[in-house]
Amino acid sequence: MSPQPISNPHNPDLPYFECHRHGLEFFDSAEVRFQYEMLLDTTPERLFEIFEDEKSWTVWAPGIREVIWTTPKPYGVGTKRTVIFQGGMEVYEEFIAWDRGKEMAFIFEGITQPIWWSFGEHYRVEPSASGKVKLTWTVAYNPRHRFAKLSPFLKPAMWLTLRSFTKRLEKYCRQHG
Repeated sequence: MSPQPISNPHNPDLPYFECHRHGLEFFDSAEVRFQYEMLLDTTPERLFEIFEDEKSWTVWAPGIREVIWTTPKPYGVGTKRTVIFQGGMEVYEEFIAWDRGKEMAFIFEGITQPIWWSFGEHYRVEPSASGKVKLTWTVAYNPRHRFAKLSPFLKPAMWLTLRSFTKRLEKYCRQHG
């Protein structure tokens, strides 16, 4: 049986599939996890400025068409935003961690396509001995329905796609950091 959407509280013209909510423990227990470590040529403060800049996401994370912060600054735990992808899929995020210059994490509260039961990203930022910033980025999810069946086959492509985002973020920080 196909999943049935509910009324979309963000965009009534699109379907809405609720995602399971979770805390930071999810990043250790999710069915699928990807973790990347990188050294970025920037400061922790500047990295968070990049993260807060809705336009930067469209540069270093291809596929993202638009980021809309729906909560005003200053951002923190409970901040919400909508991310619109090429092709029109929308995801509705809530930040569950925000310690500016050190850590941020968000989860999906809902999505316009039934791809994930749960999805989140966790960013941990630490200074390094080289004067650069060490970023540990964790992407975690529990796939749903058809995507769950395909997930084992798509995992290598997902790893490579996310890895390419790290390279683009490194380049973005060199140019704008």
